[in-house]
Amino acid sequence: MKVPKKAKLPELPELPELPELPELPASNPFVDGLLEWMDSPEGQLSIEAVDLVFALLENVQVDAKARKLIWADGERLSIDASVKRIHAKHPEVPAELIEDKLISWLEMDYEPEGASQQQLDELDRLTEKWIDDHNHAHRRA
Repeated sequence: MKVPKKAKLPELPELPELPELPELPASNPFVDGLLEWMDSPEGQLSIEAVDLVFALLENVQVDAKARKLIWADGERLSIDASVKRIHAKHPEVPAELIEDKLISWLEMDYEPEGASQQQLDELDRLTEKWIDDHNHAHRRA
């Protein structure tokens, strides 16, 4: 029995030298400031507020036409009433911070399951108007 010869592999071309990467600055003022703020008591409270509010809103639905948040217990509350509801159970978190995080959730995180792109666009339009009117009313108060 004849053993086949090993096939000769073609020579690989020589790889070009990689260009020198620019040196990164020792620090980035924006990142440094953000990290410093995150480590501050104010930053820690803000992070805790996001975690708390987003967790509490996990099972909340939104009726943007009626401008109500529909809680798991069936209660239909405005933004202000929802802030009061959360603040009553968590008085250690300032109401203004709860309001800020609730509005952030409405703007960026809430997305009903199974909604079409057209429905999401309409939700965005209604929610934006709702939040604008809410903020305008609070500026006057």
